[in-house]
Amino acid sequence: MKQKKIILVALGGITLFILMIAANLLVTGTDSGDEAIVWATEMKKSKYDGVDIKTKVAEEKLYNMAVHYPVFSESTLNEQIEKYVRAKETQFFDELDTISKGRMSKKPASFTLTFRLNPAGEGFYSILFTTDTYIGTGKNTVSCDTVIADVAAKKWITSRELFINPDKAARALQNALPEKERQSKQVAQQFAGEQALSNMYIEEHNVVFTFNEVELEEARLPFKKVYPYFKKEWRERFAKNIEAEQQAQETIATSSGNHVKKVALTFDDGPNPDSTTAILNVLKKYDVKATFFVLGSRVDFYPELVDRMVQEGHEIGNHTWSHKDLTKITVEAVKKELGMTAEAVEQAAGVSPIAVRPPYGATNEQVNQIIGVPPVLWSVDTLDWKSHNPKAIYDIVKRDTRDGTIILMHDIHKTTADALEDVIVYLQKQGYELVTVDELY
Repeated sequence: MKQKKIILVALGGITLFILMIAANLLVTGTDSGDEAIVWATEMKKSKYDGVDIKTKVAEEKLYNMAVHYPVFSESTLNEQIEKYVRAKETQFFDELDTISKGRMSKKPASFTLTFRLNPAGEGFYSILFTTDTYIGTGKNTVSCDTVIADVAAKKWITSRELFINPDKAARALQNALPEKERQSKQVAQQFAGEQALSNMYIEEHNVVFTFNEVELEEARLPFKKVYPYFKKEWRERFAKNIEAEQQAQETIATSSGNHVKKVALTFDDGPNPDSTTAILNVLKKYDVKATFFVLGSRVDFYPELVDRMVQEGHEIGNHTWSHKDLTKITVEAVKKELGMTAEAVEQAAGVSPIAVRPPYGATNEQVNQIIGVPPVLWSVDTLDWKSHNPKAIYDIVKRDTRDGTIILMHDIHKTTADALEDVIVYLQKQGYELVTVDELY
């Protein structure tokens, strides 16, 4: 794990170490220079099954140390933690070697290592390690590292391993952050290069990114926003997180009483280099997010447009590979239509199209079972494919839109692009928030 410098408030659990000095003594092999450290150690049960807490404290004339870390029931997990802890201790002593003993005799150096354990899903724990070091230089240096324990598989997972394409995901998720975080130079550094997304951890409802900046310690995105960027195996493992987040959002919406009218703009059958580009330009002008149900056969030709959709915060849905009626083909053919499209989108933009809209809205129990999620249909059909008339499109939206409406359009028609600006202006004047389908509920 690569160390990331970050200024954080020291965790309250640090004081716990001082109370444990009277524990049984254990001499370890860590070398402080001339002699081995004499540790006071203690092991305690935690509230999590299969996870204990190990504490080590050492007090010497020139330095004080307190180390606090989890111990799992699986030795393979513990070996990596012990290696990490020893590396941090060694780094502290290497730094001490550069400081005169005279300076340390006035104020002893200190080193603390603490951790925060976050249940991240079934069989998963995210661990945020924090070190606080003082070596007589006038200020403390605080750093943090994050890791994910897959207890069921008995191994550690790096954050980047979770993602279909961590580099594409990093660019898109940076753009999804609030403006303050998005504009920060330090945040940009965390979302760039080979270490992008390496210092994040998972909570039940959020994915949390840590940063090297005094004003910004952490930034959170809802789990549902990050979920489509995960590889399929991890989406399946984290499915319960999505269910829990959905329930929490429904509870908040019911109890708050602050209801906001929402409408989802959706576009089918693209991408198209001319009309889709024009539609994206209008959406960007008004800072509106939409959902594009793409055809895999067209994604294959225009992957850069799908990548742009994702980078600008739009949701990508699966509209099959070749626009076939899924109720009239075999199970294997349905799976192929959806699977090939999902693969094309993942290659183009590093995100999986979770939402599915069957062509023609044609579905049945068997198709729904294959899809695995409720199909996304619509409540207002603009008939843009039929009229090719911007005013007719606008009039239907004005007449039929209500709170919670899903509006159907097609981004393969120039007339749809021509109608879009008037549609958006009207809806915003009526007090509607224009959102993606996954944000509608």
